Amino acid sequence: MTTRQPTTSPARRRERWADNLRVALIAGVIVAHTATAYVVDIPWYHDDEKSTAGVWGIVVGFPTFTAGAFGLGPLFVVAGWFAVASVARQGPGAFAAARLRRLGLPLIAFVLLLQPLTDYIGNLRDEHGSFLFYLIHTEVSVMWFVAALLTFSLAYAALRARRPAVGSRHPVSRSVAVLAAGLAVAAGSLLVWQVWPWNADMVLNLRVGEWPQAAALFAIGVHAGEHGWLDMMSRSTQRRLGSAAAVGIAAFGALFGAELAWGHVNELLYATSAGPTVALAVLDGLIAVSWSLWCVAWFRRRWAGHGPVLDRAARASYATYIIHPLVLTAMMVAFAVVSLPPVTKFLVVSAAGVPAGFAVGYALTRIPGAAAVL
Repeated sequence: MTTRQPTTSPARRRERWADNLRVALIAGVIVAHTATAYVVDIPWYHDDEKSTAGVWGIVVGFPTFTAGAFGLGPLFVVAGWFAVASVARQGPGAFAAARLRRLGLPLIAFVLLLQPLTDYIGNLRDEHGSFLFYLIHTEVSVMWFVAALLTFSLAYAALRARRPAVGSRHPVSRSVAVLAAGLAVAAGSLLVWQVWPWNADMVLNLRVGEWPQAAALFAIGVHAGEHGWLDMMSRSTQRRLGSAAAVGIAAFGALFGAELAWGHVNELLYATSAGPTVALAVLDGLIAVSWSLWCVAWFRRRWAGHGPVLDRAARASYATYIIHPLVLTAMMVAFAVVSLPPVTKFLVVSAAGVPAGFAVGYALTRIPGAAAVL
């Protein structure tokens, strides 16, 4: 296929579809994290009311695991895509400085304030530790996404400072780039999981097991931005990507179900069994790339609308992601006095937590000083 020359034009017009994509995925993150508190066997700041037994644990568990493994992928693609225009407009140095301010400062604030505060509130009922105790044991938590994005952004800025984007006589086609990204995710994940499995504890909980996927998706976004093929993606290509993602998710469901039936889910997640781990790595590459590109293409084609509420939610999306653990955990602790089954609380807190999270996130963007970063 014909590939465009690298994009060096000034800033793109406002991309409403990207705003809407962020809103939808971050709302999904809030729901998934609510599930980990009440229904799914994944730790959360407040989970002393958790019930993982029965049908609900399976029904909610698989979508939550799937969202945890692949849900943020499209945002890495979009970040790489936007990085191209930002570097072309600002230059690598200014782009790196802007990323350090917008990503680095919230990351530091989260680790030193929001994470220990959320841990403190979430454990008020049982541990009664001090804020200082949780500060000493702080971690990156959900901000692994921001830490990874900052790392990739700085690496891209360094690459373009040393080697500016120029046209190539033999550009890599979209198909080759997509295939290479899928193989890179599978091989990279399999290699990294030998040391840091997908859901393993590590220093600051940086979730390094998810970084190979994230890096490849950021790179495919950069490639799409520099060569312009995201703008030319046809409906037939979008359908093929959707079909590949559906097949991959179905296979992931079958693998997950089989491991669950055999009682080996932890072996799958912690890469202690060779066969299932290889299968999971292959599916990681297939699903991450096909789903992420399909999702981006679908939003570009189908959801570019806007309105006052959606515009405010879009403005608040980054702040919402940063603050949502504290908002959700505070709601859960306050709701703990109500005697209801955990599944019911999951449904209620999910329904209330999404608008509450975006409302608090939007309020943060109205604070002088914070607005410049968020």
